Amino acid sequence: MPTLPYREESDADERVKALYEDIKAGFGAGQVPNIYKVLGNNPTILEAAVEHRHKVMDEGELDPNLKEFLAWATVTLLNNQFGIQIHTARLKRLGYTDAQIIEALGVLQYFAGISVVINGLNMGDDVNESVKAFLRGDAGGDG
Repeated sequence: MPTLPYREESDADERVKALYEDIKAGFGAGQVPNIYKVLGNNPTILEAAVEHRHKVMDEGELDPNLKEFLAWATVTLLNNQFGIQIHTARLKRLGYTDAQIIEALGVLQYFAGISVVINGLNMGDDVNESVKAFLRGDAGGDG
């Protein structure tokens, strides 16, 4: 149960109702996710969240499937149980298999773990420039 109440559509003002309709017509799949019902207690914040989501997820050059995978990875790393359930379901709907999702978890596990090691050794600035050049495809970066 959230620490603040849901603003149900029946109790919302016209501004919030319009935002709820936008959510339902788009990413809400006909419903208003509970997080947005809580944000409905502050129409300005709700509007900013909906607009930001539209800008991030509906515009730009990245493939929508990649954006969804990034959303899933983010909520997974942040241990956001709500987001994990929602974005895993979206990945499954996009056709990702259980094996692919587990493989992605392996990637997250490796890079989270190696990052702890790098941070613990204070190696954040210890970058091999020739490796970076090679990975960028710069000429002469192979030595």
